[in-house]
Amino acid sequence: MKKNVLLLSVLLMANIFCYSQIYVDNQGNVYDQRTSTTTTNKKQVRALPHKSSSSGFQFDPSKLSFGGNLSLQFGDYTVVGFSPQVGYDFSKYVTLGAGLGYTYYKTDYYNYDWKASYMSFNLFGRFFPIEYIVIGVQPEISRMWQTFKWNDGYEAKESKFVPSLLVGGGLRLGGMMAMIQYDVIQDKNSPYGDNLFYSVGYTFRF
Repeated sequence: MKKNVLLLSVLLMANIFCYSQIYVDNQGNVYDQRTSTTTTNKKQVRALPHKSSSSGFQFDPSKLSFGGNLSLQFGDYTVVGFSPQVGYDFSKYVTLGAGLGYTYYKTDYYNYDWKASYMSFNLFGRFFPIEYIVIGVQPEISRMWQTFKWNDGYEAKESKFVPSLLVGGGLRLGGMMAMIQYDVIQDKNSPYGDNLFYSVGYTFRF
């Protein structure tokens, strides 16, 4: 009996964190059935490497902007034009986009009448170094159709592609932008002429 008690004490000390059921059979053999109560064996799980989020471009519809210019002038020199544009704000400093345009011109000189239509496609970049200042660059290609009609009945027509490159700057007040621009290519058929010109446009977002 003492031998059994001594053996029980040793087993209890060796398994201080485990609950043990100890019993001895009729032949004096000792059996130990352990049930862990305070600790469990845990498999070592290797942490998977963290997959970082993509740092590439992610389209955000809230950064889209829509706008453009409308030109109306009537009298001896008639101008009717509209040029819708769509842009995307890549940051608070940079907006890039593209647009289409159509402009109609008509004027009556003392010995002939002149009419011209321009259908154009443009890309643009606008830069905002500070809150109210805008700097713009706009390369553009236009298809021109023009007609000269002299008083004696003679008529001449011409169609061609006309390149333009507008640069300028101005003020941005909310969605409104007023800019002074200049066509640096200066093609003789440029729809923007050979002088500085101003434009006023409005941009809105959904």
